[in-house]
Amino acid sequence: MGRKLLITVGDDPDSLYGVRFVATFFNNRRDMTLTLLHVAPHFESMDLGESLRVREMDSALSEIYMKKGRKALDAGRTILLNEDFQAHQISTKLMPKRYGMIGDMIEEAIQGSYDAIVLGRRGYSIFEKVFHPWVSEATMDLEIDFPLWVCRRPERGLKDVLVCVDGSEPALRMLEVVGLMVGNEEQHGIGLLHVDDGTVENVETVMEPARRKLLEIGVAEERIRVRVVRDSDVAAAVRGEAAENRYAVVAVGRRGIGRESSLRKPFMGSKSLELLQTLEKATLWVSR
Repeated sequence: MGRKLLITVGDDPDSLYGVRFVATFFNNRRDMTLTLLHVAPHFESMDLGESLRVREMDSALSEIYMKKGRKALDAGRTILLNEDFQAHQISTKLMPKRYGMIGDMIEEAIQGSYDAIVLGRRGYSIFEKVFHPWVSEATMDLEIDFPLWVCRRPERGLKDVLVCVDGSEPALRMLEVVGLMVGNEEQHGIGLLHVDDGTVENVETVMEPARRKLLEIGVAEERIRVRVVRDSDVAAAVRGEAAENRYAVVAVGRRGIGRESSLRKPFMGSKSLELLQTLEKATLWVSR
């Protein structure tokens, strides 16, 4: 089965963190297809009484942003080609904003049946409102059922994937994502981390199903590392483990590390949200 990624591209060719992460993280690339997406601001007055001059200015501004988008897409494509991706694996899509940046990205991800959407710095800032627990009900109801990869500023040269497990369904779904994405990337080991904050009576009931899940997916046992850390601060423990062992990726379920006490569940659990806001160097993969 192929791996199909939608990589959002901002208008700054010097950043493109999502592109740079994908370009260097994967070695076994033959089954991968990548779409680079840029959604450009669009200026169009809704007031039919606006002067011709104003409409011309709106059109000129829109074209300026479209040109910046084309330049960024070309830069992203060049980065991937320079890292030995093949031209036929890469497509680019430039589109003016229609429903809003978030809505357009999600619509494209759903229509294209992508395995994950990769967010660089600009993509993260656009989605940031979605991640916050006080976001509006309308935003929380968005049906985002694909993994999000948040590449705020990934460090080149890191390797391996750290999967946070607690026995929850989102955590087990993330193991399936990890299996799909790095199952044939033998240069990467997979660490299973459980932070024991005292809420689980038998840690083995959490770790063993996760380990078996990876084996069933086809990950060789020698690539799997299991670690349990006792700490009341779950997010800090995860950050410490990732930094100490120089993990390239930290993978979590959207609500998979930390139980929410409120009946009104936010888009992300509080611990996953904290990681999103504080994790450095490693890329964060978040499953539904």
